[in-house]
Amino acid sequence: MDRFSVFCRTEAGDRMMAEPKGSGDRLTRSVLEAVDGFSTVGELVTRLKDGKSVQRALTELERAGLIETLDARMARVAEQEARWLRGDEAPARVEPREIAPSGPLAAEPSPSAADKRKQSAENRRLERALGSGSQASIFDKIRVFFATLGHRAVSGGGKGGDKIRRGLIVIVALLVVGGIGAAVAALAWQASTLRQRVEQDAAAWLGEPVKVGRVGVAFHPWPVFELGDIQIGEGGTSRIDRAFGGPDWFRWVTSQPQRLHVALKGGSLQPSLLARLSGLDTPGRVWRLKEIQVDEMSVPVGKTVLTDLAGSFVFSGDGKWESARLKPKEPAVTYELLVQDGGILASVIAPEWKYGETKLDNVLISGRMGLSGMDDAQFSANWLGGAIKGVVSLDLLSRVAVKGQFKLDALNFDQLVALMGTPALVSGRVSGPMAMSAEVDNLEDLANASKWVGSFSVADGSINRIDLVEAMRRSGNAPISGGVTRFNIMEGAVVREPAKGVRVEIRRLDAGALSASGRIQVDAEGVVRGALRSEVKTPVERIVRLFSVEGTLKTMQLRPQGE
Repeated sequence: MDRFSVFCRTEAGDRMMAEPKGSGDRLTRSVLEAVDGFSTVGELVTRLKDGKSVQRALTELERAGLIETLDARMARVAEQEARWLRGDEAPARVEPREIAPSGPLAAEPSPSAADKRKQSAENRRLERALGSGSQASIFDKIRVFFATLGHRAVSGGGKGGDKIRRGLIVIVALLVVGGIGAAVAALAWQASTLRQRVEQDAAAWLGEPVKVGRVGVAFHPWPVFELGDIQIGEGGTSRIDRAFGGPDWFRWVTSQPQRLHVALKGGSLQPSLLARLSGLDTPGRVWRLKEIQVDEMSVPVGKTVLTDLAGSFVFSGDGKWESARLKPKEPAVTYELLVQDGGILASVIAPEWKYGETKLDNVLISGRMGLSGMDDAQFSANWLGGAIKGVVSLDLLSRVAVKGQFKLDALNFDQLVALMGTPALVSGRVSGPMAMSAEVDNLEDLANASKWVGSFSVADGSINRIDLVEAMRRSGNAPISGGVTRFNIMEGAVVREPAKGVRVEIRRLDAGALSASGRIQVDAEGVVRGALRSEVKTPVERIVRLFSVEGTLKTMQLRPQGE
């Protein structure tokens, strides 16, 4: 229940008050007596010192028709007056009565002491109510005033009120239409000279020629200037299909530098234009950019073209470019640009990125943006159940050239070897530094054309299709195939080159009493060649044997070469 509501007694409530005090519930009777048409619910609760019971009693009294809110009474009276004005119902006629003659015989009897006390109490209560608003605050009075005004404006007044409301609607509509018409007229009046001003101001600011094909007025969604076929630079290297923008009316009227919101739709922006924009000062005293919204925009970075970009360029208070955030329709990638020390710090954020048959999750590339790529950008991603971090350089001038230094952290070795185009020879989690380089025509071919060189360390893994322990037990020169060699740690180096296969150097392999080292090469056809040196140490002896590795990845075998 609203604590600012005001209740008053109905005729039924007054009749109940005339009944003996013994009738009805005591609390309900007390609440009914306290309702005076001036006190709010909060004042009644404070006076009777029982919040929940008082509100419950008020609800029951209102449901029984003994009290009603002041708003309900005003609405009922307004409706009654409306019916009288329409002639639907005539007010009750009061019969005239004779005026009693004046004189000593017609004098009214003097009031008793009880009547005087009652009249004095009622006068004091009325004075207090009129003077202090039943102890209501100024905010309560304002709230009641606007609530009453809103009721009368929305639903009160009968037919006269309906006419007033229809008139107000017409006036508001005329004001809106007139304001829009005035704005369109003002813009059309300036459009005749806008092309020349935009070409001059933009060319002076950018330091490159600017040409505007057409100028007009459009709704976007309100009346604004529309500029079309904008070409920037010699030969129009950067172009904008459509641009929308309007004056900052308040600053225009007050002769202040205008902060403009501009929308660009369609076109192509060269990285050279963005690089020039990052080092420009404020455009001037007449106008300054606040934000540029772009849609269906493309940015060619070398051979790669970022298409269907949408987002915004944000400018500082003095009109300098600060940052940009752009997203293509597909794939789910975000490009963030931050102006820093006269250059552009670019970040590429992707929830996932496909690399061969695998996916990198939470990809982040951040570095200095050049005209054709990024140099020494920081790279991080989740990959193959682990993580990969490092530094990468991208050159997209003629082809897609990638170079990077990475650190692998607990990657799944099975999936990594499968990515290199070979069946899983080693199982486990691999870590270590790696260098990667590739040069391809399309990013989709990057995995197959990548060259990897680096060191590795695999903990708690296994070598599949080779059982060195069984090979050490056997005697003779018969080839040995099949089985698994489980180890605690294996360290070494790996080189993977496109169309040449993989070369693995095992520098250290520990499997309890067994240790091994050697080299294995797998060519592009899956043919395996190599040599291993295996050693077993026991408390009583030390056995060393040499093996050659031959066959294919599916039929790999060890051939003893002697001790």
